[in-house]
Amino acid sequence: MKRLLLILFILSQIPALAQEKKFFDKMYFGGGFGLNFDKSYFSFNLTPYGAYKLTEKFSVGLGINYQYWNDKLYEVDANNFGGNIFSRYRLARQLFISAKLEFLSIEFVRNDKTSYREGFYNFPVGIGYVVPLSKYASFYLIGQYDLLYDTTTKNGAYNTPWILEGGFGVGF
Repeated sequence: MKRLLLILFILSQIPALAQEKKFFDKMYFGGGFGLNFDKSYFSFNLTPYGAYKLTEKFSVGLGINYQYWNDKLYEVDANNFGGNIFSRYRLARQLFISAKLEFLSIEFVRNDKTSYREGFYNFPVGIGYVVPLSKYASFYLIGQYDLLYDTTTKNGAYNTPWILEGGFGVGF
């Protein structure tokens, strides 16, 4: 009798497992990276993200940001990091609009080489273009404008309200 109940319990879980597979079918992942260097300057950034498709056209996600930079001329190193929550809406197969609320913790270095950290919020909105590379993988490019950019104060990592973002995705 116990075995029969166990078998019935296991069989009753099959629909839940099928629903779980559908949940993961609606997820997509990706990220961007950057590299900049010359004789005296080096920077690297990494921006992975994960998202969930609420509908075929609308999705929401979370991302993290990390940036390291080194300036040999001024003998300065800094680590910047943060996170974001974003949404995307597909207008067409390869065209989408995007909005992102981002928080960045920026390390500033004083003339005496001591550093301090400040936090900044950004709210870039824009339009993006997706280039399929295979059935699942794609390259994306987003042109954005930061709605919280203020010309009268420091704005963290961005010296302009215009932000160009690019990267690779799987499943979008």
